[in-house]
Amino acid sequence: MRRLFGAAAAALLLAACKAPAVRSTASASMSVEQLAAAVAEDARRSDTETDGKIREQLAADAGRDAQACLERAPQAAACLYYRAIALGLEARAHPLRAGEALKSMLDALSGAEAADAQIDEAGPARVKALVLVKAPAWPLGPGDPEAGLTSARRAVALKPQYPPNVLALAEALAKTGDSRGARESYGRARDLSQALPPARDRDDWLRQAEQGLGKLATPEH
Repeated sequence: MRRLFGAAAAALLLAACKAPAVRSTASASMSVEQLAAAVAEDARRSDTETDGKIREQLAADAGRDAQACLERAPQAAACLYYRAIALGLEARAHPLRAGEALKSMLDALSGAEAADAQIDEAGPARVKALVLVKAPAWPLGPGDPEAGLTSARRAVALKPQYPPNVLALAEALAKTGDSRGARESYGRARDLSQALPPARDRDDWLRQAEQGLGKLATPEH
């Protein structure tokens, strides 16, 4: 979830995150683009946050901004997509409510994909794939690895050079038992990441690819 908006916007939103009361008031006057960026920043912070209370606050902030976005533009791809991201943060922060949140997340992702499948480098299909692959299956959750694999293939078809899409495909292939295909995809994601300029995201993608290859090298694979 760490991508999309420039450094200036991220810095402004990070400052807003440090002052919840100010941000709560500001949400009412923010544009769709600003609200989407605010949710994206909350997701970036949550990715590395270890304090559960802070994750809960980030999830609450993201949920409020995503709802404000939908009130302004109910059918906008950005609002639907970042509503889904906010629901993912809620599921992480409140595990007992995760099943319901993840189902709603998948609905929002379907709407976002229908509105604009290209948003966030094919984000709706990629994120949907990861939810379907990682979530527990019915009756505990909405998990469906085969459907996740189909969604991951859509993401790669739309944006084949974006490493997270290829990583999602690799994870889906591994989950559905195609170790050879998963190994090839992890290798592809590593190569694509290595071709990019040094950056935090690039390093994270490389780490994920190497970890995936390492798991597939164990005897059970």
